[in-house]
Amino acid sequence: MSTAVTADLTEPQPLHCYRHPDRETYVRCGRCDQPICMGCAMQGPVGMRCKTCGKPARDALDSMRPSQVAIALAVAGGLSAVVGYFGAQFGWFMIVVGFFAGTIIAEALDRTIGIKRGPRILAIAVTGIVIGGLIGSSFSMVGLWREMEGYAVAAGARDFPVLPLDAFLMQNVPNVLIALAATVVGAYARLRRI
Repeated sequence: MSTAVTADLTEPQPLHCYRHPDRETYVRCGRCDQPICMGCAMQGPVGMRCKTCGKPARDALDSMRPSQVAIALAVAGGLSAVVGYFGAQFGWFMIVVGFFAGTIIAEALDRTIGIKRGPRILAIAVTGIVIGGLIGSSFSMVGLWREMEGYAVAAGARDFPVLPLDAFLMQNVPNVLIALAATVVGAYARLRRI
């Protein structure tokens, strides 16, 4: 009694990617078993997965708890308040200082809330930088205005004329805005997704 076993030696027919019907493939998703091309395939710990099955449900780099959001806003706002305070006093020099302050703020965010990336952390950092910078620069400009008025009163109005408020603001507000813009650019350069 001899039984002959015959094997089917024909080549398998190529499949077509479920997202790109014009691409032929021999690969299937390890979870949903749909055919996927190499452009759609993601290498997982147990084999190839499609983009739907391979993406984690919760990305650790993007997700944040409400307490982390509050801490991030406080850190970015507090540190940028210092930048805004000195931005009104040091003028154009704050372009360089602001950029490095932005990278320091981003590093402080990484150390306090963990390494986070994406549009959410960028929005939080920029919001904190702008709000904190405006608060810090407000305190600085009020202090400069009062100091200037004090000098005018002590020296007499004829010897030390006081600038009108609009001229004072036109002199100092651009410096603050440039310092905050440089700080935002520095934070963006550090926090952007690579």
